[in-house]
Amino acid sequence: MTMVSAATSSSVQSGGVLDSRRSNPQLLGLDVWGATDVGRERAVNEDAIYPDPMGGKRFYIPSADLLARKGQLLLVADGIGGEQVGSAASQWAIRLVAERYYVLPGQDLTGDLREAIEQTNGALHRYLQETGATQAGSTMVAAVVHEGQLYLANVGDSRAYLLRDGVLYQQSRDHTLAQQKAERGAIAQAEVANDPDASVLTRALGAAASVLVDVFRPVPLAPGDVVVLCSDGLYDMVPDAEIVHAVSGSAPRRAVERLIETANVQGGYDNISVVLARVGSAAAPATVTSGYSGALREDLAQLEPSRRRALLIALLVIAFVIFVAMLVIGWGLYSPASENAPAAAIPSLLTLLQRYWGGWNA
Repeated sequence: MTMVSAATSSSVQSGGVLDSRRSNPQLLGLDVWGATDVGRERAVNEDAIYPDPMGGKRFYIPSADLLARKGQLLLVADGIGGEQVGSAASQWAIRLVAERYYVLPGQDLTGDLREAIEQTNGALHRYLQETGATQAGSTMVAAVVHEGQLYLANVGDSRAYLLRDGVLYQQSRDHTLAQQKAERGAIAQAEVANDPDASVLTRALGAAASVLVDVFRPVPLAPGDVVVLCSDGLYDMVPDAEIVHAVSGSAPRRAVERLIETANVQGGYDNISVVLARVGSAAAPATVTSGYSGALREDLAQLEPSRRRALLIALLVIAFVIFVAMLVIGWGLYSPASENAPAAAIPSLLTLLQRYWGGWNA
């Protein structure tokens, strides 16, 4: 990506969902998962996401009270400037936006989101100037889900979508030279994706001392809605119809894995980042599955009850066999006078296993 200009004020946009069905905010739970992948062509991942279930505690973690008061923040940033510089810029952007959003008052979540991004832009610009990385920066797409409402803001071309009833609505606005041409009538909207300037950014965090942040009117959410945040490494590779297919009916973690896999199969020319938040119908706080143990728990939760029982029985059998085998080996090591004991014990062990196996299959 390259940058051509930077703007200096803020604007409020309308989102892309026309049928904004209102629902009781107390009935909405949230299941969140995100992942970022280097892709197949790049040596370094210049993307960053929030929350990052596999990234440990490198970014700010709000308390339960803050989550209840300010909602669940979702972020995707795509660094500009090449390898280590771009990576540092995107991680700076994610860390600062998360920290600053959660310390702002919370009276106006849209205003807080915009202010957090503006403050981050100023800090990132100073940092890049001090390090001499004057051509670096980062995109940012930000969402907050709070009390049944979706709040959005973006700078650059990382996108926010809302999937509702099998239809994918783009909620953010791309800040690219090609999109600017379309808005001025120089090219048709359908030509934007294939325009030579489709990857030329007109705005980015850190490119100037101030930046124009697009914020959007809050969208009422309904059970079954899915919020999708992603970098261009996803939507450039995966058509909307395939995004809908991967996300519909899948748990967020499974959907994210499928989307990243699809983008890599299609070429994986860029880093790929996705954050999903599925709105449920049960009253519950936002759930962000964390780490490999969390991923394992989610895998088990997706299994049918009969399969979980079969897996549990298999694990118990394996544990029992290992335990008895260790007893037999231990007996042989610590009872040298009974040299035939281990050999004699093996038939008994087999008989015992056959007896239990026969009982399970009876």
